[in-house]
Amino acid sequence: MLIRSRCIQTLLAVVMVAAAGPSYALDFPETRDRGAPARGPSLATRGQICLDPQMRPSLTSLLPHNAIATAFGADTDIPLSLWFYVPETGAAGAELTVVDEFGDEIYQQSIDLPDTPGTIQVTLPRYQTNGTTPTFTSGSLYYWDFALICDPSDRGDDVLIGGGIQRLDASADFLAELDAVVDNPLAQAELYAAAGAWQETITLAAGLRPQNPEAWAELLSSVDLAVVAEQPIVGQPIVGQQPIIEQNEPEPTADAPLGSPNAPVAVPNGGTLDASGAASDNSNDLQRLLEGINQ
Repeated sequence: MLIRSRCIQTLLAVVMVAAAGPSYALDFPETRDRGAPARGPSLATRGQICLDPQMRPSLTSLLPHNAIATAFGADTDIPLSLWFYVPETGAAGAELTVVDEFGDEIYQQSIDLPDTPGTIQVTLPRYQTNGTTPTFTSGSLYYWDFALICDPSDRGDDVLIGGGIQRLDASADFLAELDAVVDNPLAQAELYAAAGAWQETITLAAGLRPQNPEAWAELLSSVDLAVVAEQPIVGQPIVGQQPIIEQNEPEPTADAPLGSPNAPVAVPNGGTLDASGAASDNSNDLQRLLEGINQ
């Protein structure tokens, strides 16, 4: 009788697990190093006047190990977002700048920081200025920097973190798989993770956090960001208002063919380009970041 009772208990446990439906492991796969900067502040940064260098966790971009934010972008309905942990800081504000692989600025956004430390979401425009061309060209590698502005009159004191963005192609089969689990955000997040699409994965996990904090913690732990997973998500998503500048196709060079992530960059006087294409020299942040990437 004892043996029969144990068998019945085992069968009941199996039935209960099956009735609960499939489980989803929100682990992000290992990523290949593409030469992007580390996820924390650059050691070359001299601006420490508004951020305690001993503070942990420090300013951090929520990215996989290779610091590349992969995404399907306009192929899905999920906002194209970057996520950052911002600790207590005396910064006057922040600024996000995105350049293409040739160093041409395509986007810049001023950011008001929240009053309390925590993780923030910064969304990027889905399309370029023409309203139809996706923000990012499939397969191309873009670079961004996120700068804490310690002293608006001396941008050399900015605290910088940087990384990359790469758009993936969503196949018809993949989109069909998503449609099959349209009412299950956790299942969708697992599919995005398996496909290597970081931005959609983390955005879905963030939305699930109030009801399923384990999914958020598991995802960030899988990329060694467990200490950040414990921090709150603060404020509303910071939505980009300015459209992405339309991108021209530059001529390839002998040393770096068109499409090469290591193509030379040209930022006049260490400045940036505005929407009209005119050079400005308001900051050396972008040049310093790109120099660090190409070392």
